[in-house]
Amino acid sequence: MTLDLLATHGTCNSYANLICKENFKICDGRHGAGVYFWHASANFDDAIDLAKSYAEFNLGNGAYDDVDEKDPCVLACNILLNKVNFLDLESIHYLSILRAYLLRFDAKLKAIKDFREIKAELTKIYNGFFQELEELSNERILVYHVKAAVPQDYKKPKSQGLQWATQFASSCLVVRENSVIPLTSIRRI
Repeated sequence: MTLDLLATHGTCNSYANLICKENFKICDGRHGAGVYFWHASANFDDAIDLAKSYAEFNLGNGAYDDVDEKDPCVLACNILLNKVNFLDLESIHYLSILRAYLLRFDAKLKAIKDFREIKAELTKIYNGFFQELEELSNERILVYHVKAAVPQDYKKPKSQGLQWATQFASSCLVVRENSVIPLTSIRRI
């Protein structure tokens, strides 16, 4: 069975131009190496807001200082893959397995104070988790679903009640191999 997942990604115009020509680049992240998207299948408008907020947050933090076209941009795309290559880390079964796995590294993570080092260590931890799962299942995990922290700019106009109810997180898709994103599906919003 093939999955067709609608997703958004916030970036700047310069990077959007490059992505539309060459596809997304796999990078390290808090939930492992991959390309991070806001899952848009349930609420496309919210996923656009999340992506826009993420791009604005990065702009404000100087992430686009090295490019000419710094203006925030939202890309939408379809992620196409076989269902056996998708893992929902928010399902009851996998959420508890992931939590137990992450707890093994809590002492090590507590000792790290630098944000970049924490991010690098989390990438290693998640990548190790997926490697173990792939060895057990004999299936490659190409995309997974996690809850990820929403950008600060997204939280500001939202109610305190919504922030508490969602625990400052939203549905995120992490693509571990960009071959599941056809270049023809990438479009600007």
